[in-house]
Amino acid sequence: MTSASTDRITSPWVMGGIAALGALAVGLALCIVPALAAQLGASNSSLTVLGAVLLGIDAFVLGHGGSLVITGGAVPGAVSIPPLGLMLVLLAVTAAPMRRMGRALSLVTGDGTLRTRAVRDAGSALAAFVLVYGAGGLLVAAIGRSELVEPVVASAALACALVAVLGGIIGLLLGLRASAARLGARVRVLDLLPSPYDAIARAAGIAVLAMLVGALLLTLVAVGLGAGRIGALWTELDPGIVGGIVLALVQLALLPLFVVWTLAVLVGGTFTVGTGTAVSLAGSQTGLMPALPLLGAMPGPGAFPGAVWALLAVPVIAVGLGAVRLARDVAGGAVGTRVLAWCGYAGVVVVAVLLLLGLSVGGIGTGRLAVLGPDVLSAVPTLLGIVLGATAVVAIALDTPLTSWVRDRWRGLRTRVERAEALERPTSGDRVDATEGALDADRAQDADDTRDADPDRAAAPSADRD
Repeated sequence: MTSASTDRITSPWVMGGIAALGALAVGLALCIVPALAAQLGASNSSLTVLGAVLLGIDAFVLGHGGSLVITGGAVPGAVSIPPLGLMLVLLAVTAAPMRRMGRALSLVTGDGTLRTRAVRDAGSALAAFVLVYGAGGLLVAAIGRSELVEPVVASAALACALVAVLGGIIGLLLGLRASAARLGARVRVLDLLPSPYDAIARAAGIAVLAMLVGALLLTLVAVGLGAGRIGALWTELDPGIVGGIVLALVQLALLPLFVVWTLAVLVGGTFTVGTGTAVSLAGSQTGLMPALPLLGAMPGPGAFPGAVWALLAVPVIAVGLGAVRLARDVAGGAVGTRVLAWCGYAGVVVVAVLLLLGLSVGGIGTGRLAVLGPDVLSAVPTLLGIVLGATAVVAIALDTPLTSWVRDRWRGLRTRVERAEALERPTSGDRVDATEGALDADRAQDADDTRDADPDRAAAPSADRD
């Protein structure tokens, strides 16, 4: 359907389908162009142009979280390792057109409230976007088969649909805020949720983001410490200029994956890079690993010093930060609401971290690389202890009468101490009286000494007065 006055498409279904086609084209280009560049820039490569295109399609499928089946070569079997960096890029690709659509649909009015039928129009646009994007992913996977690699069509379609759902929702919410700002209104996305779920989402987001930042910093420290090994692996591969650019892009796509693996260690779990390898806070056990330069950042084999366990403070502080924000947001609410908020916060943080760890698990083939990533179950006990313990401490300290009782007791103790000190030392008035009394006593003593020394001189004033 088109508008008669502006001659443009206004149907949410059609707009959603067109946005999905544009996002598919951009996503495919981002995956295929680097593969073509590598093929054209490599002088001794046996990869054809068609092979480079199929390789880009394989990256497209993996980037959405789908899987491949290798039917020949050195590592036959399923490939399901998710390059989270590429997945984040594809999420941004799907969110961008939906943000523009959210603005075009004019979902809010001038006072910042949703207009009539706004939810229906947004839902229709999102449904069309997901259906077309998922169908496009299925078609791409179906035509991307080669003699050695076959994308799993069903997993590709489902993975593309899930990415489209998440990216589409993010884009619509961003478009909602942009539309409100254009009208001079202010809309906070989380405020659209009922209380206390808005506070739970905000606090849990703070906690999980703080954990990821801590894991990223630790990963960068490990990369810095292992720079020598990374450089040696890079030199051994000798990828050339174009190949080096592609290899750098591959490692950037895998860096968020390694950050999540580091997060697994921070919450007390273990991750593996194939059979015979394991890294945890207790130590590192490494064996034969793929020749990927970024893996040179992994610590050498052996037990770690006991001080490494202090890294558990990173998730503890992160959970504490979110809990402090939650305490501020639910202050003054009903008891039942506050209890729901605290329980919901702890549950959401635990589930979110476990989902992140689960998404970063994968494998390559059926050999020693069949299992890559965190052992999710190994992280559960410590994660539960960290989240429940930190949440309980903050809740007791900031959302119960205990803090007020301790503060009152402290003030009472200080008052009694100050009163006792006041009774033990004289007041300023008493000090003045005591000083004047001492001076009078000194003058009297001087007079007595004068009379004793010269009786005639002492009697003269009396005679004069008479």
